[in-house]
Amino acid sequence: MATIAKAADIIDLNLDLADFVGPIPFEEVWVAENLLGVTFSDSYREFLQRYGAGSFAGLPVYGLGVPDDTLPSVVFATNALRKSDDFFPGDLVVIQDSGQGDLLCLATSRLKDGECPVVQWIPEMSFDEQMFEVVNKTFAGFLLRLARQGLS
Repeated sequence: MATIAKAADIIDLNLDLADFVGPIPFEEVWVAENLLGVTFSDSYREFLQRYGAGSFAGLPVYGLGVPDDTLPSVVFATNALRKSDDFFPGDLVVIQDSGQGDLLCLATSRLKDGECPVVQWIPEMSFDEQMFEVVNKTFAGFLLRLARQGLS
């Protein structure tokens, strides 16, 4: 099972590839959840408290610890999409722009046992056209895949 600790093993052994702003206090995580009206998954909270926001090998992960009016702020990214895309569901939280025309989001309404899937959102598609493809079952799985991808 993927964990933040497994991803951290890779990230922490390759700090020359890492550009993160954390750690972030839990209070800031709690404020962000309240601003967005969602509950983050346990593994995303753990990532935020350990790393905040940033990138690994140039692969971005949105989070906290950066100004709320620019990327890679998860609050900015999510609120900007909520304002600009009438179809964007209020339960999704943007964690990455893949650079391939889609966004990866936490599907917070699917929170179960402290975890929720990372799904794909394609801007400019209507809600009915979205497939909400699950790209990872958990944020920890997403981060572990990203860390491994950064090494290749």
